[in-house]
Parts: sequence; C-alpha cells; structure tokens
Amino acid sequence: MRRFLPLLALAACAGGTDSGGSKAIGSGTDDGRDDTAGDEGGGGGGGSGGTVGGGTAGDDGSDTGVEPDPSAAWSFGDDTVTVTVEEVSGLRAYTLRTTHTLRDGAPQERTFTEQDGDPILRSGVLLTDALFAMAVDDARLNAVSQISDGAFAEPVDCECYKTGDLWNWVWTRDIAYATELGLAWLDPDRAANSLLFKLSEEKGGGNLQIVQDTGTGGSWPISTDRVSWVRGAMAVLRYTNHTELREKAIEAMRNTAATDRLYAWDARDGLYRGETSFLDWREQTYPDWTAGDVVHIGMSKSLSTNLDHLFLLRSLEDLTGETHGADALAEAIDQAFWDGIAYSSYKTTELDPTPAQRHDLLATAFAVMDLGTHPEALGNYPHGPYGPPVIFPQQQLTPIYHNRGIWPFVTAYSVIAARQANNGAVLDAGLDSLIRGAALNLSHMENFELATGANWLDDGDYSGPIVNSQRQLWSVAGFLGAVAHGVFGVRGEDGSLTASPILPSGAWFADGATLTLRGETFTIVGDTLAEGRITTFETADWQDLFGARTPSVVVSGSDTAVTVEFSSEETDATFSIYKDGVLVAEDASSPWTDETSTTACYSVVAQLKHAGQPSTPQCWWGDDYRRIQSVQAEAFTANGGDWSTEHGRGHYGNWGARDHTLSTSITPQNTGEHYIQVTYGNGSGGFDTGITAAVKWVDVVDDGGTVVGSGPLVMPHRADWTNWGDSNFVPVRLDAERTYTVTIRDGWNMTYLAHYTTYVGGRGGGDTPSNDVNIAQMKVLFMR
Repeated sequence: MRRFLPLLALAACAGGTDSGGSKAIGSGTDDGRDDTAGDEGGGGGGGSGGTVGGGTAGDDGSDTGVEPDPSAAWSFGDDTVTVTVEEVSGLRAYTLRTTHTLRDGAPQERTFTEQDGDPILRSGVLLTDALFAMAVDDARLNAVSQISDGAFAEPVDCECYKTGDLWNWVWTRDIAYATELGLAWLDPDRAANSLLFKLSEEKGGGNLQIVQDTGTGGSWPISTDRVSWVRGAMAVLRYTNHTELREKAIEAMRNTAATDRLYAWDARDGLYRGETSFLDWREQTYPDWTAGDVVHIGMSKSLSTNLDHLFLLRSLEDLTGETHGADALAEAIDQAFWDGIAYSSYKTTELDPTPAQRHDLLATAFAVMDLGTHPEALGNYPHGPYGPPVIFPQQQLTPIYHNRGIWPFVTAYSVIAARQANNGAVLDAGLDSLIRGAALNLSHMENFELATGANWLDDGDYSGPIVNSQRQLWSVAGFLGAVAHGVFGVRGEDGSLTASPILPSGAWFADGATLTLRGETFTIVGDTLAEGRITTFETADWQDLFGARTPSVVVSGSDTAVTVEFSSEETDATFSIYKDGVLVAEDASSPWTDETSTTACYSVVAQLKHAGQPSTPQCWWGDDYRRIQSVQAEAFTANGGDWSTEHGRGHYGNWGARDHTLSTSITPQNTGEHYIQVTYGNGSGGFDTGITAAVKWVDVVDDGGTVVGSGPLVMPHRADWTNWGDSNFVPVRLDAERTYTVTIRDGWNMTYLAHYTTYVGGRGGGDTPSNDVNIAQMKVLFMR
C-alpha cells in the first residue's frame, strides 16, 4: 500500500496556526511551477485571523444588556471589512463593506436584514453574527419557484433551492450536502422539494431511483455518487416528519441500492466503483491519462463515494430494519483506504488497485464522521495559510478549481468532523477560513485559490478559480452548519433539537454566545474541545504544494523476462514501481527488470517532496500477446442492429435496444482467471458530460449450460464514433479447451429515467432510453 509520504515534509503542531502573514505562489512559469508572487487580481489578502480597527468589534451586547456598537472594522491583510448595524426589536439590519475586489464586478457593499423566524446568532462578535445572517439571506435569495438549465428543454416549476447565483438548477450532490449541512433545519419543506425533484421513476413507470446528474463519460455508472442524496433526505427526516419524503426515500433507496449493487459493487473487495464525489472534473484530480479514457474512472473506487454508499445502506437499515451489508462495507472501506497515517482518495483503476497517494478533505471528513476509527486523519490532513485545500498534493499544469482550491462547504464538513474528532485546532482553522472568505467577498463563495485565498488568481493558462459563484448553495449551508453543528452541536431527532455547545479558542465566538433556532436558544457555557493537532504546509516553494509529474512507461519482454522502461521530465525525482498494485521497487532506475510467469501489470510513480499520479498501467501479455484471445464482430451472432463498416471498424450499427443481443463462442487456451473485455465506440457525447454511458450485461455460460460468470459491461462516451477504445473488465474463471458462450444483452443507464425525458443536452431525452453502442471486438485476457 502506498504511504502518505507528503506528511514527512510538512510541519505538524498542536493548536492553531498563525495565519496572519500573506503567503503567495507565483504567476506561473512555463512548466506550471510557481516560485514568485503572482498577481492576485484583488483576490488575495492576509491571513485568516482578522484584526479589529475602530470600535470594540467583539461584544455585541446581547448577553450583557448593553447596546452593540453600531459599526466596527476588521483587517485581513491589506483589505478591510466594515460592519454597520441597526437593531430594532431584537432584529438587526446589517451593512457590510469591503475593500476587496469582488468576483464578476459585484458591488463592495451589501445590506440585509434579519427577519422574524430566522435563526439568529449572537456570538459576541459582530462580524460572525453578520456573516451568519448573510448566509440566511443568501439562502433566501436562492429560494426560487422555478429552475432551469440549458440541458433541459424547458424550465421546471419547483419551490426549490437553486444551486447558486450562477447555477439555476438543482443537482443531486449539491442539494444533498447543502441540506445535510444546514438547509434541513433552515427550510425543511423547500429542501425536501428539492430532494424529491432528484427522484425519478423509469420512463415507462415504476422503479423509483435517485438521479445521477450528467457527468463524466455519460454519467452513471462512471459516477455513482447519486447515493449522496440520502444524506440530505435523512437530515430532513431528523428535523421534521415529512411523510412523502420518508415513503419515497425508502422506495428509492431500496431500488438504488439494488441497482448499484448489481452494476457498481465489486464482490471481490466489497467496494463500490465510481468517481470521487464532488471532485468530478477529471483533469483536476485524476491522472491525466484518464481524461480521454474515462473507463478507468468508472473502474476506480473512491473513498468519498464508498462512504456515501455506506450512508445509504446504514440509513436503509435504520428506516426498514432490513440488513443491507453496511457493516461489511464499513470494514472494507477502512481496510482499503487507510494506510496508518491518512486516507487515500481513490484506487485508480482495475489494473492498478493500490490506493493512490492522493488525499481529499471531503472524503477524510466523511471517514472521520461515518467510520470513527481514525479521528487522527483530520490532524494529519495538510492545511494552508487560508484553510485546507480540497485535495493534496496539487497537480502541476492544471488550472485552479478543485486543484489548488479551497471550497467552503468542504471546510465546513471538516469543522463538523473536527468536533467529532475532538480537535480544536482543525475546528479553529476551518472557522478562520470560512469567516475570512465570506467577509472579504460579501457572499458565501464557491471556492478560493489555496495559497492566496484569492477569489481569482492570474496565473496564465492556470488562472482561476475557473468558475466561482456568489451564494453557492452548499457554501451558504456550510457556514450555517459550521456554526450550528460544529460550534453549537445542534442535532435533530424525531423533530426535536438538542445541542452541546463548545467555545472555539479563536476570535470569533465569546463565552455566553447564543444561537436561536426554531424557537429554541442554545448557549455556549465554556466547554471546549481538546487543543488538537494540525498539519500545515508552506507555499513559497512550489514543491511544497505539487506532486511530481506522471512518468511515461513502456513494458517489453521475452518469455518470463520483463523490462520496464520509464522516463520523466522531473530531473530530481525518485521512482517507485508497482506490480499488480503491489510496491516492488523503490528508488528504481530505468530500465528495471522483472521475472513473471503470468500476466503482470506495472505502473510507476515519481516523487519529489510529494508523490505524483501513477502512470498508465502497462501489462506484459507474453510473447506476441499470447495471453490475449480475440473475436471480431464478424463472428458475433446478432439480434438487432445492422452490419456496418462505418467509423473504421466492422460492427453492428443501430444496436443497443432493450431486446438486442450479441453472442459468440470462445475456447480458452489457458485455465485460470480471465477478463472479458470489448473494443467499442460510443460517440453519444463528450468525455465530460451526458447521460448515455452505454451499460450492458455479460453472461458467460459453459458447455454444460451453467453460468460461470457475469457482470456489467461499461462503455462510457468517447466523444466521437470513430474513437474506438476498450471497455471495463468482467472477471471470470475459465478452463482451457472448454467452449463457452458469451452473450451481451441490455443493461441500464440514466436515460431509462423519466427525469431525462426533456433532456436536450445530448442523446437520451425523449420517451425511450438510449443505450446504443458499437462493439467491434471481444477480448479474452488470461491473467493468472
């Protein structure tokens, strides 16, 4: 298993960090490495801890009977934020002003007013109160009666939450996480409406499912984090008795769990396949070689998405009393992703099953919250001067978005997890980051650049954040949740509220602070968390932030002798070699030799201060590829479709309807473990969008009529019908010289759902499903 070596180069300390200094990385050199201070585009500023100038900006008077000061100012580096307040009958009107240059030319002044029935914070710090009220106001502005998106033919009437100022739609994971963080108690009915919008029966009726939004390679099952929906639904049900949501949640959760177990679950290790949750922009967080071959992402297994599957199974067990294997999944997750120091973000692909030396904060927070086995993971996660980045280390030559990004909603989850882990240092650092970002920008923004805290950083081809919306819904809810759940410990159970407030050690809350929520007031009375441990990194040297670039690898050999040659643009890197996911050589030199009597797959990882992404797995299939047998499409027996030689290869075109099948016979030359794989074309959409990942089912039947293997055949978008590539693998044990019949029949994808009837963003809309694919070849791969 790969170790979390980056931590060896980081500074670990007890207690919070001094974030007062302005730290910056450069404007970007030709190789994407940043060594000098760059143009922050007005988005930079000093550290997270603001200083007060003018007035006593701390005490708001609510607990002493003294009227609050009418205005106060806070300094964040070179910028100043001023708060002015007028209070009438216990409700305040706030005016915030900032000297910070705001994104998209937004005004540098904002006024909003607390309203009857709003949750009210009286923290003892006027700025904290104002930002909490601003979050409530942001949520109010995101409450709409109609939503729309260019991928759908017409607007939809819905008393819903839209996703942000730039996002006029409801997406499954966004509403799920935002609801869990705060919307469930802020407006449970509107949150429930939004969640119900993301459930759908099939176009012919029945089989209610959670919707996977458009995404990588044609959506599900390349991405399977639709199950995150359950986090939001269960949060609403904790705060209110919503009969419709409860009934539909149980039905949809049962059906979704059954479908995902069939198509996404791997019985060999007990984990679910699918892209990392939220981190769904391939080039930002996965190896660059997956960007144009996203089937590998569909074969990856990610910590965050597996934890969402775990949350679904546990919730279904709680709601129904049924057994759905939650305990086994929890054990499998901990065993697969924990390396003794940190949680890995994902396993890259089938042929390289070791956990990658990549780490993400959302998954780490979920692991602490949902598994509870390694609370130290939060203290080991690297934090920068403006907060924790959502991934670590960063990727070179990649624009700022998830890469080099701080996302407030993820920071909020880290605050809540830090409370559970009894880590005051991480909780304080998270609060610092959330307050600084919201105060300077007069809104709860989508994201920030990690080394400057900027809402935009000019860095040539790598500038960003590429997109950055005001009042991003999960950032809004994240601030509410960091306060309500992280600081005040609010919990809902059967519609009732309980709380266990703690006093953070930072500057943003005073003893005696109160939160009034749904008619109940909770008070901080001096309880605190343990000081805790936090790991920090510097930003002056690019190597403190970035992993090494991915090397190129070529595998050759003769009989059992294998040679692995690799090259890299990293002149100072060291290299580790992995064979079938197992580390076999450290500090290796090229060429490197090995002996193997079976198929073996090799990948190489380069390391500077931090490890890079693993290379594309390269396999030794024996001399003349003798462990690969293939059957061309001409030998298939087809039910449906028309023979075609378009797009450069023979195949059955117009094939893929529900009643269509392809079958052929194979006689293996070897006895043992094999993979079934096909060469396919799917030009239904691009690598980054759509709902038409082709999903079929393979059955392997021996000459006695027994099914000896079966599984899903996943063929994501390849952007053009002439771009042929390989599917996922279906594992099966075969005996030499026996004849087997392999049949490919219909599977299931998102186009079967009525939710997509009005979809116009690509194929898959209308009244019938779209699961077409061109298959040119079947391969039988002997592994061992």
